[in-house]
Amino acid sequence: MASQPVLATATLPFSSLPLDPLGPPYNAWGRYGSSDQLGTLNMLVPSVVAAAARTEIRTGTRVSLDWPLNKPIHPNYGRDRLKHVIRRKGPEGRVVNDDLLEFNTQISSQWDGLRHYVDGKRYLEAKRYYNNTTDEQLQSSPALGIDVIASSGGITGRGILLDYVSWAEANSVQPDPLASTSIPLAHLQRVIASYNITFSPCGGDILFIRSGLTAAYNKRDDASQHMLSKRPTADFAGVEATPEVLKWLWDSKFAAVAGDMPAFERSPPGGEGVRCLHEVLLGGWGCPIGEMFDLEALAEMCKKEARWSFFVSSVPLKVPGGVASPPNAIAIF
Repeated sequence: MASQPVLATATLPFSSLPLDPLGPPYNAWGRYGSSDQLGTLNMLVPSVVAAAARTEIRTGTRVSLDWPLNKPIHPNYGRDRLKHVIRRKGPEGRVVNDDLLEFNTQISSQWDGLRHYVDGKRYLEAKRYYNNTTDEQLQSSPALGIDVIASSGGITGRGILLDYVSWAEANSVQPDPLASTSIPLAHLQRVIASYNITFSPCGGDILFIRSGLTAAYNKRDDASQHMLSKRPTADFAGVEATPEVLKWLWDSKFAAVAGDMPAFERSPPGGEGVRCLHEVLLGGWGCPIGEMFDLEALAEMCKKEARWSFFVSSVPLKVPGGVASPPNAIAIF
């Protein structure tokens, strides 16, 4: 384990991983201290957030990034759909309505928190989560809960959109967001070059990748949407899982990563050089993963404004020990 924490905005080369030589591959355990529960969100120091607000908020236009909580109507991965009941109560002569919601926090737009995922041989065998947190600690305390993110001020700062589907359509590439296909790093780098996108040198950007998933899903009728949830495997496009992608994500110093894809990476994962990105991002680096964000209106606003950066404000539900949460996210231009 690293003997002392590293400054939040300091640069550590990818070659320095793993920081804990006894831990799983690529881990950054101890980078922010042995008791840290924020991971890469430590990069969102006040000066970084303030600079993002100064440079990115120009018109005050806001765009919601959440898909409706009842979408997809037929969830994948064996999850139950939203149950919403309005309960009418109150004395005679007065009407009072209450909402009753029952839902899996990962059926729609969501942030995967640091309690969500343990996979891969080294992580699964030891049942170790971010910063060497044990499964026993998760069962006996709210450690690494989604409330830690909410209490710290949420996932707030400079957002960047890589509009992969628009770039693909303009370059005779035909991606299928509803098939298990990989978005190559080489293509993402071409998107960055085509749109003249730059990342903050001090780090802390919040990455969004648009594959076109929500638009493709919404075009299907109910029967077709239902069939998608009944496929033998949850086949969806996503970022390729390779050491090169991990190096790019690390070197870019993103505070969090997200997309409109159900898993951010290709689903099902595996077979591309890394078992999956989830185990390293969540378990190794403490980097939240956003999934099934609705990026359609955001893409249109980026085109209208001719810029692919904006301010993001996202505050998850403050559930002690929570695993995941709807993002409650907006982009501000």
